[in-house]
Formats: sequence, structure tokens, C-alpha cells
Amino acid sequence: MAVHQDVDRCPLCWLPVGAGEWTTRSRHRTSLGEVEYCAGPCGCLVVLVDGQLVKRAAGPAVRPRP
Repeated sequence: MAVHQDVDRCPLCWLPVGAGEWTTRSRHRTSLGEVEYCAGPCGCLVVLVDGQLVKRAAGPAVRPRP
């Protein structure tokens, strides 16, 4: 599962990522829409609601962009 953005970069650490490197960890429907929890190749985690990024968290070895 690829996270669609204007630039193919991690939304937290900004490392370049390629298509297909994101893994869907969980997906379910809620009253807000379809929620997806995805892990990136750098260890970052993102939460999407109907395909829109709503939350992001760094993996254990990732430093957020200032």
C-alpha cells in the first residue's frame, strides 16, 4: 500500500520512499470513514482516514524533520 503524497517522501523523516514500500498494518471502517494504519520502510507509522494523512509517528530509530 503506497501513501499518496505530492512528493514520494516519508511524511515524518522525509526520506525518499518508493511505491509499494508501505505496509498496511490494519484497516477498518468507522463513522469517520475508512481508517488505515500503515508502516513505512524507515519505521514510521501513519494513520490515514479515507486516504488522507491524519497522524504520523516516528519509528524507534527515526528522527523527525525539524
